Amino acid sequence: MGAAYLVLVGLYLVGLLTRDVYELLKKNGGVDTGDARVFAAVFTSMCVMWVSWFAMGSLDPTRLPVPEVLRWAGLCAVILGSVFALGGVWQLRGVENIDHLVTTGLFSPIRHPMYVGFILWILGWGIYQRAPVTLAVGLLGVASILWWRHLEDGEMQSRYGGPPEWAATSPTQRAQSTGRGCCVPS
Repeated sequence: MGAAYLVLVGLYLVGLLTRDVYELLKKNGGVDTGDARVFAAVFTSMCVMWVSWFAMGSLDPTRLPVPEVLRWAGLCAVILGSVFALGGVWQLRGVENIDHLVTTGLFSPIRHPMYVGFILWILGWGIYQRAPVTLAVGLLGVASILWWRHLEDGEMQSRYGGPPEWAATSPTQRAQSTGRGCCVPS
């Protein structure tokens, strides 16, 4: 593996770790989420993480013989992930300290569209680049994202009660919370 690739992997992992530590501190009340300096540090870390993620794929030390149709499906996943991630930010009107419950738009069929978008970025880009090592490293990101989602669900439950209204925002989640199929009206 080349030095540049290892540096990018390191930057990606430091970005993930920074966000993980921030989420842990936030959960335990050990950080002021309203502090602009904290937000700037975490936001910058996330930007570096994503830039390094997208740069890693082209430098992956190995290439998988992926059929072209699967490669292009990976690129489509990245594009769809961008719609989810950026659309979620736009609909929330921010990324932190959101003081209102959103259950419409992208948040109606998908409870966490930004996290779904991030996961699509990771999986889609690794497949598109035919980059198995990068994809394996990306699985650490998927695990972190699922953990962030879990923490956010706990925060939502304590803030809005639950799980009924805020949790049952997608057809699948409504089916799980009501015991009815996803196509049966509430």
